[in-house]
Amino acid sequence: MATSVEVYPKEIGTLSEEQIAQALIKQAETDPVGVYGEIGSWDDMTADERKVFRAIGKAHVATNLPIFTHTGIPGKAALEQLDILEDAGVKPNRIVIGHLGNLVDVNVQVQRAICKRGAFIGFDRQGGPGDAQQVPMVMALIEAGFADNLMFSADISNAGQMKRNNGQGYAKTLTVFVPKLKAAGASDEVLHGIMVDNPRRFLACIPKKPRKA
Repeated sequence: MATSVEVYPKEIGTLSEEQIAQALIKQAETDPVGVYGEIGSWDDMTADERKVFRAIGKAHVATNLPIFTHTGIPGKAALEQLDILEDAGVKPNRIVIGHLGNLVDVNVQVQRAICKRGAFIGFDRQGGPGDAQQVPMVMALIEAGFADNLMFSADISNAGQMKRNNGQGYAKTLTVFVPKLKAAGASDEVLHGIMVDNPRRFLACIPKKPRKA
């Protein structure tokens, strides 16, 4: 599924919520799908975006596949995304609300609210100039007891970011961002939990729909 209404397939506007859900369920039965993502909206959600999120919620209930979302900048729709998915029957611990490092707030109010509800939050554009503003937010959430709700990744999105093109590559979360958190005081134990245990816990699932051969 695409990352925003602007790049959803054109037919999304003509399909019902149920039709979208059934298409997603069918895909999980026939393709090697391990997660639904990057399910997107921008900051002011449109009717089509809400429809897709409700459909994704229905597809999750039928398949048990976890969900990654895409939020715009600065991520105003984060809580609405979580509301829609929970209303559809998705448990918060099966959801990562993505790109919340873009929602810059020293008090991390939205991030805290999402963590308190049991969902994961994505600090997932690591290894670049935005790291400086994200480190204190991550540290504030760790100190508040929410390390188990954090998810990191690099969000590689174009060839220029690859190592062969002199970019930082897929490993930049480990090679660039994690050292900055260590320097800020994050322990090896906490960082291991975020980098290893959290994704393993989030991605582990028993699909309800057996894949067709």
